[in-house]
Amino acid sequence: MDSGIGYIETPKFPKYVWLDGGNAKQMVWDTSSLSSFSSCPRYYNFQNLLGYKSKIYSTATGFGSAVHDGYEQLDMARFMGRTKDQAVAEAIKLVLVEHGEDLQKSDDKARNLEAALRAIVWRAEEYWEDSIKIASMQDGTPALEQRFEVPISMQTQDDLRFSGRIDKVAELNNELYLVDTKTTKASLTDYYFNQFAPNNQIYAYLWAAKNILGLDVAGFIIDAVQTGANFCRFNRAVFKVPSSIIEEWYGDAVHKLSMAKIYAEQNYYPADFTACGNYGGCKYREICNESPDHRQKVVEELFDREVHESLRNDDNVIEFEPELEIEWIPEND
Repeated sequence: MDSGIGYIETPKFPKYVWLDGGNAKQMVWDTSSLSSFSSCPRYYNFQNLLGYKSKIYSTATGFGSAVHDGYEQLDMARFMGRTKDQAVAEAIKLVLVEHGEDLQKSDDKARNLEAALRAIVWRAEEYWEDSIKIASMQDGTPALEQRFEVPISMQTQDDLRFSGRIDKVAELNNELYLVDTKTTKASLTDYYFNQFAPNNQIYAYLWAAKNILGLDVAGFIIDAVQTGANFCRFNRAVFKVPSSIIEEWYGDAVHKLSMAKIYAEQNYYPADFTACGNYGGCKYREICNESPDHRQKVVEELFDREVHESLRNDDNVIEFEPELEIEWIPEND
């Protein structure tokens, strides 16, 4: 299709800063923090600013990361011309080393180490001869795990930035698509795939790909695997997204960031109880159910605190470095 995808290189900025009044403010946003803020500002404050982390290991998060890493290794090996057996061996070794110890703790047979390894081996059997081809970067490397950090808006006059990681850029029928890998225990029906359109994460990455990386992407592909105690099932859905929808998402995102600025300056993050039951229930529900003067005890019992490194500063205010110019290379015709 072309000689490679262009890319950008960006400087590293502090993710959070202290304001003059002693309040924390986020400067580098991503889809996780934007989704948290959109869902419930109080949840966002607990999760992102105060750093409340559950003391209970999440098998869902650990399992998804393991399968994702294994699939990336399969893709990398296939791109580099390895045999299927070589690719599977490399992927299994990676998962065992990086995730084996944690996944062995899982009591969920659909999300333990055996299930993760099965998902990798069976995927190689299912998709080794794949109609979806991994795109290449201009330096010849595969377009896998492409990270970006770019200005999000001049309207807020706040030097806010947006960061992310695009799992894969692939070519299908002479068109470019972003590909996102998902693990689930749900059946891979239309009902499952419909949750990704509209979707904050997907639209954010399409915005970055179109408007920052200069890629003529047609849409996105959800590459999903359903895992059970003794089985895996695979399915995909292809979505084409008009540019007008991405432009609308961008306008909404900028508006939400302007609201986040107000909340940061006031150090006030209201709760939105309409989101309490989402995804099996909010992990901070027990905090909100307690009276404000007794909440600290609940926090100490159920959560550890892991403050982001950019907020661990002896000075009250973190000074910004001068704005650096961002250079990007458009794709070749």
